[in-house]
Amino acid sequence: MSDANTIAELRRANRALRAQLRALLEAADGIAWVKDTEGRFVAVNEAFTGLAARGFDEILDKTDLDLWPREQAEAFRKDDALVMASGELKHVEEPIDEQREGREVWLSTRKTAVVADDGEILGSVGIARDITDERWNADERERVESELVSAQRRLIDELATPVLRLWKGVLAVPLIGSIDKGRADQLLLAILGAIQAEGARQVILDITGVSAVDTEVAARLLRTVAAARLVGARCSFVGIRADVAQTLVELEVELGDVQTFSTLEQALLHVVGAARLGRSGRR
Repeated sequence: MSDANTIAELRRANRALRAQLRALLEAADGIAWVKDTEGRFVAVNEAFTGLAARGFDEILDKTDLDLWPREQAEAFRKDDALVMASGELKHVEEPIDEQREGREVWLSTRKTAVVADDGEILGSVGIARDITDERWNADERERVESELVSAQRRLIDELATPVLRLWKGVLAVPLIGSIDKGRADQLLLAILGAIQAEGARQVILDITGVSAVDTEVAARLLRTVAAARLVGARCSFVGIRADVAQTLVELEVELGDVQTFSTLEQALLHVVGAARLGRSGRR
């Protein structure tokens, strides 16, 4: 066989191999390609041409640098070098600029080396699946879940520091459980906000349900009393149990001129009566 015939036969074999390779890539589920060791595209499927917005003839024998923005192309070439060096399968989820519509799409990509029977590395192959909608749905779900968690946290905060309007100018704050620094800060802000919104002059702090009162808890409650006084409201305590009273005495906690009542009813009768007396005295 002459040299010309040999060359022609090799060219036919090469065309047949490329056609077979392209047919195989077309059968792949997603965007598929094969590159040589220099990163030149040996074969791609139609899905790849759509992503790159180029025809087959504009892609074959070109590199990523000819198709994508430089930073993106360099990242692809780095991945190719890694899989060819390791011979292992690499899976990555990454954004890419779709060239036809100019939008960002997310791809779930699997790459590995093309290895000959004798172990020689011939290039790399990759298959990618468009997961843009999946990621958008995941991001949207995360956003909704975040908003739900925030709403739940606000509801918990409101339930943890309830401020009730019992009478014109009279607020009640029933406290249950433990009072830590965070809750004490919320309590202070809630009470001051309610005093301003309602024009309140009396605030009844019902501590019947507070699990324990120590020096720190007492100090936080008295800080709330002092802050309320600065904005024109007086506070009184309801429900100081015998054990709590004993603890306060042992701790030498001074309540000052803060009035205390056994029940909410007693406190309400007192503050409402005081409010009425104050109005009648002004007439």
